[in-house]
Amino acid sequence: MAQVSYVAISALKLCDLLKKASPRGDMQVSVLSGDRLAVGISPLLPTSIIDLSGETVRPFSEVDRLTIDPPKPAPSGAAGTRLARKTGRYGLAFKGEITETGSLKELLAEGLRKIEACVPGTLNKLTMLKPRTKRIVARDPRALFDQAELAEKYGERLMDGWWYGTNNSADETLTWLRRACEYASLEWAKDIVVDVAQPKLVITRIEDL
Repeated sequence: MAQVSYVAISALKLCDLLKKASPRGDMQVSVLSGDRLAVGISPLLPTSIIDLSGETVRPFSEVDRLTIDPPKPAPSGAAGTRLARKTGRYGLAFKGEITETGSLKELLAEGLRKIEACVPGTLNKLTMLKPRTKRIVARDPRALFDQAELAEKYGERLMDGWWYGTNNSADETLTWLRRACEYASLEWAKDIVVDVAQPKLVITRIEDL
């Protein structure tokens, strides 16, 4: 018979550790093992580890990442369990400021606006990039696609004087944002962190504890 190893900790101490890991209470928590919790803007983008056995909080490392398994659904209505299914959420952390969006196109737009606000002129550089038949931003929506009907269907206003294309896959969204970071001399996965993972089962937000 398999044995389950876990560490017991008082509720008050756990709340204290959670507040240390997320002072603003805007992070989410996932269970890595019987004695470790991961804290971050999403279960796939943790920034801190809570060690229950040592009652300490430390930065998340790449070694910890090797121990993350895909979340498994839990039976609904389990007594004493507070779970929430996170649907249609895409996380963006830009220089420490965390934003949640409801779609890939919103994620792309938010990321492009933040990068341009931080480093003006980045969008101008992006207009020069046109792989195959489309570019991501343009002053004129008709310049986004080779086909006029696509511009009418997928061209949307990004900000004053700018339009962007919205028909992008998750991989394309990441590619566009990564290229924008390069043009702005920002560090990908540090200055900007993006989560485009599929909906998953996560522990409720810290502020609800």
